[in-house]
Amino acid sequence: MQSTIKSPFVAPSSRQEPVPVQKGENFFVDRYALGFRGLSDFESQLSHLVSEGFRPCDFLDFFGEQHRGSPFIEAAERLFDLGTGDFSFDSAPLIRASEYGAYVSAWVWVDAGPDSIGCDAELESSPDECGAEFNEQLRVMRDDGLTAQMCIDFFGLRERNLDYVVRARRQYARGRGVIVFDADPMVSESEDGAYVSVWLWVWNREISANEEHSLKTTPPDSCCRSATSKEKRCSTRLCSYYK
Repeated sequence: MQSTIKSPFVAPSSRQEPVPVQKGENFFVDRYALGFRGLSDFESQLSHLVSEGFRPCDFLDFFGEQHRGSPFIEAAERLFDLGTGDFSFDSAPLIRASEYGAYVSAWVWVDAGPDSIGCDAELESSPDECGAEFNEQLRVMRDDGLTAQMCIDFFGLRERNLDYVVRARRQYARGRGVIVFDADPMVSESEDGAYVSVWLWVWNREISANEEHSLKTTPPDSCCRSATSKEKRCSTRLCSYYK
């Protein structure tokens, strides 16, 4: 189910606190009775999946599958992918749409600082090699109320690295409203730096520009768009999830 955002510059979020809803004096209706679900309802299930090898690319591919081929994704890659490797897109990005445009999920690169600790994890695959072994569990959980945003919050809190998050926010401060961070973004480290998850805003008017631009430019196939940075960055987002 595609989520919507009323304002074009409101960060996507679906985190809900377990606060009961008051109905009349001294009478409360529990939120569960109303069908509201939050991250806390799925944390134990997600933790169990992680113990079996569940990774961010698994839920991103699952929830992003419905958006494959979206013109918003093509527009986002055209607008933000300048061949530097600073922006990276998953094979099936998520989309949060509104009447004005849409946010497209992506990752921004942050170089390692002098005090950053390198990642010693051994890489086993690339982002495009995530299988579908968790799709059935995710399908059941989605029908029970799980959302992609809850999964982002789960991994964001699990792999919390405030140093990279703070520096990423500072590095892209001028893109406020266009480059939006979750309250707890996902961070994936490597020895050279880290990718931090973001949402990139695309106006509806950019969609009509896709067709004209596609006649001039053929987007590269690699996940990292710079030949000089490909070896360094291509596997970055996997690093912290193979520990």
